[in-house]
Amino acid sequence: MKIRLLLTFDHELPLGSLKSSYKQALFDPTERLLNSAKKNDFHVTLFTDVLCALRYKEWDRAGFYDPYVNQLQKAVGLGHDVQLHLHPHWLTSLYENGVVIPSGDYSLAHFESNKSLSIGDIVNKGTGLLEEICSKTKNNYNILAFRAGGYNIEPGSKEIFAELLKNGIKYDSSVVLKYYFVSSLSLIDFRKLPLMPNWYIGSDGDFRKSADAGIMEIPVAAIPKTPFEIPTRFKLKHYAHRAPESHGTMVHEGKPGSRLQQLRMLFSSRMLTFDNHTLSAKYLMRILDYNVRKFAHCETLNLATCSHPKTMGNYSFSLMEHFIELARKKYPAIEFTTFERLHQMNQPE
Repeated sequence: MKIRLLLTFDHELPLGSLKSSYKQALFDPTERLLNSAKKNDFHVTLFTDVLCALRYKEWDRAGFYDPYVNQLQKAVGLGHDVQLHLHPHWLTSLYENGVVIPSGDYSLAHFESNKSLSIGDIVNKGTGLLEEICSKTKNNYNILAFRAGGYNIEPGSKEIFAELLKNGIKYDSSVVLKYYFVSSLSLIDFRKLPLMPNWYIGSDGDFRKSADAGIMEIPVAAIPKTPFEIPTRFKLKHYAHRAPESHGTMVHEGKPGSRLQQLRMLFSSRMLTFDNHTLSAKYLMRILDYNVRKFAHCETLNLATCSHPKTMGNYSFSLMEHFIELARKKYPAIEFTTFERLHQMNQPE
């Protein structure tokens, strides 16, 4: 079996409120990520929150937008991937006295019946700006992959997938198998998805097994929780010393779902991420091993990790480097790749 793992990072500011500077919250930890990648010989994908940059181009060009552009161009120059990550609420949020007031338009689905700002407009704006930025470093840079903000993708949404295909998107990595999350802003329910490592979604929103006019799904690796795990609240207290500095709040904070929905969240799957300070490298290997065993019958296994520089501290970087070391030792042929390289491998000779 060929194992291809895409190390992906959602390159974004805290979405609820910002407590520190842009530099501390986003640019410094991302710079540390790029340094670690160089030191440990791997490449990453930055799923960058480009609509945030689009608004900050108006709100604070010198303070945020220009450093943002410089960081993405540096990443591309180092051989890393920059891909499309859309948090559409930025387009309807307000900026008053240097403070962002987030809107509730958290999902692309919120714009399905919007006549003044369509899903197609949003995808086109994001793709266009991102390709413009990256093409300054690498000629004719093409955006190939997409991750929905907050994993808010509806597999059956014809409009979303049709617009992604129109804009050249060939890969989606918004899905975490068996993941469930709810707040008053969004509902994510990935409990009923194809039990296969990768699949395709057509412009009609339907699942397919072949690449015929479809977007390839590369899910974030995950493992079902067991009833024997120590409850998260105890682990958060026990491992508090590992926690990174908080640079802001989540947009979902203080917006819980019903009691039944909260119970379902307790049994949601656990994803392969480096910004959960209660996890160990051995546990992350359990997630990888689980997926390798589950899909052992497949010739190729394409999976992603999902982390956020804004919530990565010293422990997160140590965890990431230790996991990569263990994965290389156990699976010597594992490829830590990017969407651009994956796409090149998928092309017929």
